Amino acid sequence: MSPLSLRADPIDETRRQLRFSIALVNPFGHELGEQTLWLYLPASLTPTQRLLDVQVQAPHTRLSDALDHAILQLRFPRFAPLAQKQIGVTAELAMRAEPNPVVSFDRQAWLAPERYIESDDPRIREQAARLSGASDWQTARAIYDWVAQHIRYAGYLPDDLGALHALLQREGDCTEYADLVVALARAVGIPARMVGGYVIARSAIVRPEDYHNWAELYLDGTWRLVDAQKRNWLAPAEDYVAFRIYRDAAVNPIGHAHRFRLEGQLQARLV
Repeated sequence: MSPLSLRADPIDETRRQLRFSIALVNPFGHELGEQTLWLYLPASLTPTQRLLDVQVQAPHTRLSDALDHAILQLRFPRFAPLAQKQIGVTAELAMRAEPNPVVSFDRQAWLAPERYIESDDPRIREQAARLSGASDWQTARAIYDWVAQHIRYAGYLPDDLGALHALLQREGDCTEYADLVVALARAVGIPARMVGGYVIARSAIVRPEDYHNWAELYLDGTWRLVDAQKRNWLAPAEDYVAFRIYRDAAVNPIGHAHRFRLEGQLQARLV
């Protein structure tokens, strides 16, 4: 059973529709053979999210993995010279404010240090110890408050820099905020993870530049929102649409790519 296995409860859910497109281009004056695109969709099931339906404007295959990611596979046996395609994707979601309990959970899987989550570094551990409280809830809140108050938002950064960079330089984008929250939590024994996706208060057409990373901490039997960059503590969880749960090890064909991976010579971009 996967670490994300949980009991789905349809009560108090809010329906949302999310739309985006991906543009594909053959930049060459000759036909291309087999091309394959792997793309994250909204996650199939999290404590606050259920993927109800997906409409794709092209033949496709849907896959999943051990973390309940939903993955879209698009295959093109031939792609004409200089051809362009724009493929729209519409996802129907059920979102909830109060997370469902997680039924099966491997704590150790979300306590270990990883790339960009240097929870075993002495400097991370020292800062985490300063924030440790009488309970996991008190510690989690202290971590959230400290990161929100002491890290400066540097705007979008093209490279991932990690938790230790955020601690030492006191700056970063949403990724570094989330990395640092996760690393500090893991350093004091609170399971934590970084999640990527979109924050939408209603049905929306999302843009690539709106993609956002945040932290989730395992508190009282479920994963709870801790977004120090946007200053959101626990709520509004129903607005956070998860696409990717970050792991250092590759868990599916997309590997370490953030949103999609292309096998072939096509050029691809989200629009």
